Amino acid sequence: MKSIKVLMMLTLALIFAACSSEEPNTPEQVTVGVQLVLPKGIDNGQFSDLTITFTEVNTGKQTKISVENGKPVTALLTVGQYRAEATGKLTYKNARGLEKHINVKAVLESLTVTGQTRDVNLQFFSTTEPEPDPADYDYKGFVLAEIFCAGTSTPQGRLYNADTYFVIYNNTDHVLYADSLVIAESDFLTVSKQNYTPDIMATDMAVAALYMIPGSGHDVPVQPGGKLLIVNNALDHTKANPNSWDESTANYEWYDESTNPNFSDVDNENVPNLVKIYCYTKTIWSLHTQGFKSYALGRMHTSIKKYLTDYVYNYNYHIVAPGGEADMTGKSYKLPNNWILDAVNMSAKTKFQWSVVAPNLDAGFTYSSEIERDGNRFKKSVRRKVVSRDGSRAILMDTNNSTDDFEPQAGANPFHQF
Repeated sequence: MKSIKVLMMLTLALIFAACSSEEPNTPEQVTVGVQLVLPKGIDNGQFSDLTITFTEVNTGKQTKISVENGKPVTALLTVGQYRAEATGKLTYKNARGLEKHINVKAVLESLTVTGQTRDVNLQFFSTTEPEPDPADYDYKGFVLAEIFCAGTSTPQGRLYNADTYFVIYNNTDHVLYADSLVIAESDFLTVSKQNYTPDIMATDMAVAALYMIPGSGHDVPVQPGGKLLIVNNALDHTKANPNSWDESTANYEWYDESTNPNFSDVDNENVPNLVKIYCYTKTIWSLHTQGFKSYALGRMHTSIKKYLTDYVYNYNYHIVAPGGEADMTGKSYKLPNNWILDAVNMSAKTKFQWSVVAPNLDAGFTYSSEIERDGNRFKKSVRRKVVSRDGSRAILMDTNNSTDDFEPQAGANPFHQF
């Protein structure tokens, strides 16, 4: 009897030994394809020293892969929940064809790997400031010297706003090039503060209109102390309104192909048009005659097609009015703050509520209207002050505070000599 018990125990021991010697079930492995998405505003580039780390969040196990430029990127991962992080360098060429080098990073917080092969996108962003761009020497130093949005009045007392204009001034001691400069109008009103979400003001300006000076880089030189006159309509306005000017010799005009035959634009074929990138209206862009919006001068850093795809701004806000309140949505476009060369907040003097650009772009505001519906605003502009002179060249005040930098309610004159 004893021998039978011993035999049974030996048999069980052999069975357990056989079971323990078997390999444990191997977790299922999945090939994951990885798409490397360039930082916004960069159309081409080559990665180097790029490493991607996949961390399984439950076990902490890491899988690292080194990326060889030009080769497909794949990772062999077990089924699980992952966090992906990539770091490396990127070499690319900017719009002027100059080679640039930046450090980049991408983070994907939640990646679920299941039993099916799948692709994931890693959106990269720059972790260092780009190297100084020699092209900036061609652009930095342009300012908005005068903004005329109020319009004039006819002898019969009617509003006439076809003669509104901007003056762009070269505030440096060397030649600048205006190719690809953009003029932007803010989407938001400076006289009506709302809590727009997401709040992008620290990095971008929400714009409702964006028009660009054409050129390939060095087509539009502006001499030191030189200026460009950009008008609504390049016409001799004195024919329609004796209180206006002949602006038919302006450097540029903005032109809109209206979808409403009752509101058509006029095109002077002898004056080049700005390139229309975006505008909120389907008819004709008119500057806010009471000056309730802000304006910016910037430089495009990408193609129009890519801009219209990548820089959309959808936002929400809650409005409270005498008639009730409601949740609202809106759509415009983002103009990155680091593309902006100059920004000017405008308002009526007694109506200003908030700045619609980051304070480092403009810490104040200026005005052509004292009050809302100011009947005295016509033929008044905002004009930048002269702070000093270098020979005959005026150096205009530019402290990024329009309260200090501008003369409010200046006598408008598109041909004013600084």
